[in-house]
Amino acid sequence: MPLDDSSADVRARPASTGDATRPGPDPAAVPSPLSAGPIQAGPVQAGTVPASTVPASTGPAGTAAAPAGARHPASHRATATRTGAGGQDAAGQDAVGPDRPARLWDPATCLIATGVAAVYTVISVFRYLRRDPTSWDLGIFTEYVKQYANLKAPIVNIKAAGFDLLGDHFHPIVALIAPFFRLFPTSVTLLVAQALLAGLSVLPISQLGRELLGSAAGRSIAAAYGLSWGLQQMANYDFHEIAFAVPLLAFSLSALVRGRTRVAVAWALPLVFVKEDQGFTVLAIGLIMAFVYRRSAAGLLLQCWGMLWSLLAILVIIPHFNPQHTYQYWSEAGAFNPVGGHVSVSALWSTLSDGASTKLPTLAMILLPTAFIALRSPVILAALPSLALRAIDTNPAYWGTAWHYNATVMPIVFIAAIDAIARIRARRHALASRPGSGEPAPAGRAETGPPRSRLLEGLGTAAERYGAAAMVAICAALAFQFPLSSLWTPATYTLGPHVTAENRAMTLVPDGASVSTDLDLLAPLAARTNTYWLGNASTNPATQYVVFDSQSTDCTAWPAVCLSAQPRTVLHEVESLTHGARYRQIYESNGVFVFRLTS
Repeated sequence: MPLDDSSADVRARPASTGDATRPGPDPAAVPSPLSAGPIQAGPVQAGTVPASTVPASTGPAGTAAAPAGARHPASHRATATRTGAGGQDAAGQDAVGPDRPARLWDPATCLIATGVAAVYTVISVFRYLRRDPTSWDLGIFTEYVKQYANLKAPIVNIKAAGFDLLGDHFHPIVALIAPFFRLFPTSVTLLVAQALLAGLSVLPISQLGRELLGSAAGRSIAAAYGLSWGLQQMANYDFHEIAFAVPLLAFSLSALVRGRTRVAVAWALPLVFVKEDQGFTVLAIGLIMAFVYRRSAAGLLLQCWGMLWSLLAILVIIPHFNPQHTYQYWSEAGAFNPVGGHVSVSALWSTLSDGASTKLPTLAMILLPTAFIALRSPVILAALPSLALRAIDTNPAYWGTAWHYNATVMPIVFIAAIDAIARIRARRHALASRPGSGEPAPAGRAETGPPRSRLLEGLGTAAERYGAAAMVAICAALAFQFPLSSLWTPATYTLGPHVTAENRAMTLVPDGASVSTDLDLLAPLAARTNTYWLGNASTNPATQYVVFDSQSTDCTAWPAVCLSAQPRTVLHEVESLTHGARYRQIYESNGVFVFRLTS
């Protein structure tokens, strides 16, 4: 849970450097950093000046301080930006704040976002060109988008013969790529779209950071976010639908913290079409909006919308399209399985604690890029549904730092960190504005008081002063332990003779033909053929062509055949996999074979 530093005792200072000092708020009324949401302006007290008539004043340290009695819809924004003479920040750039909100299309931020998109395009596209997929997902989504592009039902034979992919997961938002796939019918279209979505998500992160913390800090945090390890893993592990959730979460939560409730709601609503579990995240955002930001109607709308669509997808839509008419992932819910689970306290604890040696380090890794500052903001609660669903899943693939599952929590933790720093700064200024007090303690020194208060105040001042720099340093250190390091590896850009043989083999399969193949060639063939995976050979029909790669990632299913790579042995294996259908070899090179159906 986020830390609470409401017990800290900080000396107040004058609210401005003018001739007179305005009385500040009652210390008892200073909002806690957990409860400070958009608080409406109350009645003007004697001796105070309405916020609507007096601009933010400038303190002795050159920090914008809100006039006494002023409460902005984003209550900590008015004191969050350092300004100097002429309305410029410490870096000499235009100041931003409640009267001058940060622009979304900031030139420097656009360069950062472009760089992020370019880096992830290189990582993912060259992996595709090397024919080195991490799973069959890129092939599945390529065929899924191709069907939408051709205005057909999303039947994906790679998953299983005649399988409607809406019977696996509910992700209709992926169909937005279909028009672009129609123009560029290749798996690269999906990879580029994913990279662009990651780059797009940088913009609202920067906008929030610049508005609350200043230009330099905001852009630095945006860069750290853009190259965070969770986004790197998303780019490295083929293509997945959650790429759409990343910018939607970033825009929604950024707008929420900035006090733009309607905008936050608008960006959160489409999340339910990304995947069936995203409705629970929408529910969490609605709860935060209602109880922290005091937007009850909007929060209730999101709560109902998110829960409705998740339940509808899991209980109705997916079972309708699934061949077994069930939601197949119930089986991975352990004691939480409503169909076959054994519910008891010990069973629930066993499910949650299983794999704790992996789950807990992953949780620490998620918070580490923000130097754990994110824990001081209620926005971090938006990550709970995603983390909880992964924790109760019995599949170990969901527990660690591999795969793409951590991408959606990255915008949440970085926005929470920005919000936390702004709350710390706003609270310090609110306390400092009390009448009859002297100068506030320097930002790097905690006040005297109870040990817990001194500790929390010390952590708060450290986060305020060094938070942005710490995030940049940590993300830079982590970046090169993840896929970003491959950019400097010559092997990343090397396409050897085996890849050449694979490409030549695929040219022998005509467009629209049916073909069975190994994992490595699913995606490039799925873009233009009716593709089946050899791993499902027992239920697949005999296809017109078979492309067999003895060095494919999944060739461990036929170890003896792949090890020998003898034409006669491979042909015999292919005919046994295709229910005795007769084939003739038409190509062989570097362990890659092409067979054509003869009868």
